[in-house]
Amino acid sequence: MAMAISDSDVKAIIDTERDTSPFITTAQLIVDEDLIGNSMSTERLDQIVLYLAAHFVCVTEERGGVTRSRLGDADESYRGIDSTAQGLSSTRYGQQAMILDSTGLLAAKSTNGGLKAIFEVVG
Repeated sequence: MAMAISDSDVKAIIDTERDTSPFITTAQLIVDEDLIGNSMSTERLDQIVLYLAAHFVCVTEERGGVTRSRLGDADESYRGIDSTAQGLSSTRYGQQAMILDSTGLLAAKSTNGGLKAIFEVVG
C-alpha cells in the first residue's frame, strides 16, 4: 500500500521538530504486513499508520510518554521503560492505534506474550 501519511500529518498530532518519515515507514510496514487484508478501510489503515508513527516519535523523544506536565516552572515526568504499560500501551498514540485496529492484532502483539523486544532510548 502506498504511504498516504506525511510528515506534516504526524506533526499535526504530536509536537516535534524531528523528521518523522522513518517512523512513518516503520508504521506503514507494520500495517502492510500485519493488518492489510483484514476488512479495514484504507482510511482506517491510514489512521493506524498515523498513530503508530506518532507512538514511535513519542517513545523516541519522550522516553515512553508524558505522565505529568506543568506549565509554571516547566515540569514534566515521563513514563519509564520499567512502567507497567508496555508496547503500544505506553503512549496515548499507541493506545489510539490499538483502538482503531478492529482486529485486535496490535493489542495482542503489545501484551507481554506478544512482545518480542522492548524499545529503550538511552541518552
